Amino acid sequence: MDFSSNFIWTKDWKEYKKDRPEIVYFRKKFRKASYLKISANCRYKLYINGIFVQEGPQKGTSESAFLDLADVSDLIDESVENVAAAEVLYYPENEEKRNDSLYYSPFPCLFISDEDGKELDGKSGWKCRYADHINIVGEPFAPAPIHGVERVDSNLKLAGWKYKEYDDSFWDEAYVYDFFEVAKPIAPFDFEERTIPLMQHNFGRFTDVVCVREDGAARKDGEIYENWKAMLDGKGLKRIPANTTEIVEITAGEEMCGYPVLKLAGGANADIKITYAESYGIKQPDIITLVGTRPAPPIKKDRTDYINGELFGPEDSYKVSGYGKAETPEIYEPYLFRTFRFIRFEITTYENELQILSYDYISTGYPLEVKNHPISKNEEYNKIWDISLRTLKRCMHETYVDCPFYEQLQYTMDSRAEILFTYEVSGDDRLARQCMDSFRKTARSDGMIQASAPAEGVNVIPGFSMFYIMMIHDHMKYFHDVELVKRHFTCVDGILRYFDEHLTEKGLVGSVGGILFRHRYWSFIDWCEEWDDTIGVPTAATQGDQSITMESLLYLYGLRCAAELAEFIGRSSVAEEYTDRAEKLADAVKEYCMDTNGLIQDGPGLSFYSTHCQVWAILDDLVSKEQAKENIRKTYRIKGIPQCSVSMSFYLLLAFEKLDMLDTEEFEKMWDPWREMLKNNMTTCVENTTDGRSDCHAWGAMMLYALPRICKAEKNKHEN
Repeated sequence: MDFSSNFIWTKDWKEYKKDRPEIVYFRKKFRKASYLKISANCRYKLYINGIFVQEGPQKGTSESAFLDLADVSDLIDESVENVAAAEVLYYPENEEKRNDSLYYSPFPCLFISDEDGKELDGKSGWKCRYADHINIVGEPFAPAPIHGVERVDSNLKLAGWKYKEYDDSFWDEAYVYDFFEVAKPIAPFDFEERTIPLMQHNFGRFTDVVCVREDGAARKDGEIYENWKAMLDGKGLKRIPANTTEIVEITAGEEMCGYPVLKLAGGANADIKITYAESYGIKQPDIITLVGTRPAPPIKKDRTDYINGELFGPEDSYKVSGYGKAETPEIYEPYLFRTFRFIRFEITTYENELQILSYDYISTGYPLEVKNHPISKNEEYNKIWDISLRTLKRCMHETYVDCPFYEQLQYTMDSRAEILFTYEVSGDDRLARQCMDSFRKTARSDGMIQASAPAEGVNVIPGFSMFYIMMIHDHMKYFHDVELVKRHFTCVDGILRYFDEHLTEKGLVGSVGGILFRHRYWSFIDWCEEWDDTIGVPTAATQGDQSITMESLLYLYGLRCAAELAEFIGRSSVAEEYTDRAEKLADAVKEYCMDTNGLIQDGPGLSFYSTHCQVWAILDDLVSKEQAKENIRKTYRIKGIPQCSVSMSFYLLLAFEKLDMLDTEEFEKMWDPWREMLKNNMTTCVENTTDGRSDCHAWGAMMLYALPRICKAEKNKHEN
């Protein structure tokens, strides 16, 4: 009996498990094929006769792996021999060396089969080789579990490996796993079909040379400057003489996600360093917090200020082999996409002249089709819409991501807002469905779900679980899908059970989390300057019983959403139970967390206040409309009250809408951070206003939700 499978890898892997990220090349010659079934742990790129076909698979987990179908019929000439080539990236178990959102199994593999399981199946004929000239390392400049930085020493022997003319006689035969080796680790018969479209790939050019650095000075003139401009414009090549160092900074004109493609000729042994950056900034000393010292993000004002600022970001390095020619260039393209607005080149040649034939990029991201684009009479609002839409697009890939430059993780709080923004501009719910399913699959034995998914490791923020419930509720409101709600309801119930089990004698949510690295779970609420020492947790968490009102308010909102969900799927008794819980919790908050001045306290009986508690008290219907308006105004008047940063401003917007305050001074003031973004020449929305870590964070794209309502209010005002 044949126990072989269509799962292949290198034959030596079992002898020594490599404890670092690895790229492995696979090739097979064939005559005929129309469709390929393909997957990999962790990523693949598929080529036919040197032409890129697609990349994947859809991000999965240890319990859920995805399979792609690739149509290759138009790329095959059955009269001659063809070649299929796959470039596979694998991350090890070591959490310090892996990409948490891509890794899902300690078992490396490429799965491949054609439509009839003959010519291109994985059971025979595949050859492979480690791309050991590529060393993938972590990003040293910030906490960022991407681990995609490359140190490349170009290898002449591998030039042209994707093409059928290439001689692979010195490559190894790929090892074919048998059924029993892969049945449990990678569940070969449990592949799920892709649920989202393939990512788009479009050609793009860099728009300009920012400056040339010479002797510490930034220049925007001279021969070097003009030659770089001409090369970027496609008007000629850039020559770098032997024994020369050039430093040049270029721009894409806007924040972009893509694969930069560098084409070279000559220049053997030249060293190229490529830094990818969102903006210019000024370096700062490390930050000391309650949990230790961490790198400080640079100070950022004008993002284009190349005179006073410098570029910070991940840095690829490339050692040139020198085999390239004009007609057959040496090419460097990083495996994972890069996020950039600016790029810094530092190039050093030695005994040979280097020619840069071209430097372009292939942009990538989710194929979002924008169908709704309102236009306001307020031109400033329209400009904020533009940077908001670009922010959303850059944060949509095979999952929603919090930020494309740093973590690239799908978080519940971030994604709930991103999903609503997507519904507003497009009506597309495919990525939203992926998102909700990803979180559902992370349910823990205590009922909690991960704060980010797909991702390995424990990362639980109790309050974030409520944003998952909100996602399901939002989808019900927009799409009325009964089966989707039923599929998620068990997870919803588990989350609510966890909070119910942690109620205090007062009937409030007790200490379900705490400060990052000090407690099992993290009670993050918002990035406020006043909460910097507690890393986004209200200061009230360090006082009294260490419970915070915000977690009671979030639980209350989740209960009411869940009650509507239960009623929607015909579970009236459960709806009544959730409603009863909500009423008791609301009474407890009003009794123990409402001060005599009408403000909701950050912790029961504590004289700590924040805009956040007032906002969620409004959304939870805990105060009258008039009292709510007064509370909001108080938070603006009273010095020292933490304001909603970018992450929570969306919920401030919802509060303004609920209170009919879209035409007030307070509403106008809310947009000041976005006005500052425009003033500082940003093309996307910042993560927060307390530091300059991320210039592109999709929870800041709230104008996509706000502008249709603003335009409606403008129209009504005009008609009246």
